[in-house]
Amino acid sequence: MFVIGTAGHVDHGKSALVRALSGIDPDRWEEEKARGLTIDLGFAWTVLPSGREISIIDVPGHERFIRNMLAGVGGIDVAMLVVAADEGVMPQTREHLDILDLLEVRRGVIALAKSDLVDDEWLELAADEVRETCGGTRLEDAPIIRCSAVSGDGLEDLRRALDEAVDGLAEARDAGRPRMPIDRAFTISGFGTVVTGTLLDGRFSVGDHVVIEPGGARGRIRGIQRHEQPIEIAEPGARTAINLGGIAVSEVRRGMVLTLPGLLRPADAADVRLRVASRHPRPLRHNATLTVHCGSAEMAARVRLLEGDAVAPGGESWAQLRLEAPMALARGDRFVLRNGSETLAGGRIVDAQPRRHHRNDQSTLEALRMLLEGSPDDALLTLLGRMEPVRWAGLAAGSELEAAEAEAAIQRQIASGAAVLLGAEALSDGATLISEEGLETLLERARAMAAAHVEEHPLGGGLPREDLRSRLGLDGRPFAALEARLIEREWLTARDGKLDLPGREAELTDGQRQEIEALIGRLREQGVRTDADPSLDADLLEYLEARGEIVRLRAGVILLREVCDAMTEEARALIAERGEATLAEVRDRIGTSRKIAQALLEDMDRRRITRRVGDRRVLRAG
Repeated sequence: MFVIGTAGHVDHGKSALVRALSGIDPDRWEEEKARGLTIDLGFAWTVLPSGREISIIDVPGHERFIRNMLAGVGGIDVAMLVVAADEGVMPQTREHLDILDLLEVRRGVIALAKSDLVDDEWLELAADEVRETCGGTRLEDAPIIRCSAVSGDGLEDLRRALDEAVDGLAEARDAGRPRMPIDRAFTISGFGTVVTGTLLDGRFSVGDHVVIEPGGARGRIRGIQRHEQPIEIAEPGARTAINLGGIAVSEVRRGMVLTLPGLLRPADAADVRLRVASRHPRPLRHNATLTVHCGSAEMAARVRLLEGDAVAPGGESWAQLRLEAPMALARGDRFVLRNGSETLAGGRIVDAQPRRHHRNDQSTLEALRMLLEGSPDDALLTLLGRMEPVRWAGLAAGSELEAAEAEAAIQRQIASGAAVLLGAEALSDGATLISEEGLETLLERARAMAAAHVEEHPLGGGLPREDLRSRLGLDGRPFAALEARLIEREWLTARDGKLDLPGREAELTDGQRQEIEALIGRLREQGVRTDADPSLDADLLEYLEARGEIVRLRAGVILLREVCDAMTEEARALIAERGEATLAEVRDRIGTSRKIAQALLEDMDRRRITRRVGDRRVLRAG
């Protein structure tokens, strides 16, 4: 399935040609019909002489509705540039041509419309003007077809030209990561919310659970239509209408993207390769605030040039777009930059989840070049270095590679040692990956964090492993693998849930030794203290706990180790005798307060000595 998009100046006959080719009126609104002017996107379909079915997107030509035009041309395969023979090339002809060129639309056909209104000599002059205007663009070699929607002259030639333009085009890729930029959202009585767009990069099926980004609204596909016919599976590259269950139309707007959960993470920045329109009269300068149009979305963005301070007309540069609000973008997407009524530049998104970069940094520029031009292996490894540590599903989704190609590339990198599976034996969607260089950096960070902690808390037993895991942003299994490497290298040692520097011994001052003796004495006399006691030094408590001299329970309860052990044995013996025991019974047996008894029992639960059944405790088996 291929999509044809119209382009051209207002009132040059785009909608009339679509009606003549398809028999479908693309003007949907009464205002459009009354004014004879396309205001928003229109849609139609037809069958070409070869038997291939195509979708047609009819876009507005008036300068006030360029933003609507841009919402429709992002997913087209072939452009049909319409120029009225009686008027020739006009301002929006040139702007639409610039937009098609910046978006790198793959192929085009030029329809010299309203040919019945002029004589042959004028037609020749109009054709020459169009050919000259298209020089240096992607449409410079496009066929020019003289035609009229009114008389029907040339329509069959136009059909054949469109067929030839489609011929040989690669089918839309199926990367297994479906996403559909939404260009319309509405309700149908009895059905609910319906969204339309051009499906990219994968398939949707009836029953799929889906999400709309940005925003995260979740629902399920209740039905799918293509060209007003119900289908069970929507193929990539097709104009598609999807009926959603569980999502209100108020949660959807043009510019959002329908996708599967977990595939697309909205971002407030994007690294891009951009080109300034050759016809634009001025350079594009660093930090210019413009409007970025991508897919069916638009958003204000600041353009940070990563090399130089300006880009001349026709020139190219690396840049980072800092978006006013998150957009659902993907690597490889095409975009256009506009300023009010002017189209300035356009290009391709190279990284949709970038970090902030220093300008004129050669390593950054080289990494971006590798992402754009490198082999699949090099591009994937470069992307890994920018996202790491990252789950395979996220890396694959950001890679722009088809699923099988991406998996083969990462398996080669794993085999060579350039990429490392952290905490996983085999590649899976949830497996965490990191580059060899990134792993070394992460190990150094972990050791530095532990060293900084023990320097700040020299009396403690080290940095709690959960604190380190959280600060590194790792899940349990990847962190356990990282911890094992730290211990294997003898960079850190593990004890009682903490990570410390090997061979480190805390050194106490005379004053600290006296404080410890006083605390131990008070605990022997009183049996219990709380860490809410302002006289207790937190570092000294951590030191004594690490040495096993005291136990700190919940609710701030502090006990000598031998006292806690004795209480635990008494509670265990009571429960063993009776088969079960209440909190009050344990309290009476160990001769203490309810607060201490409850803290003790919660500690026994945590240590899996007991388990709670209602308001009673029983011993765990074994």
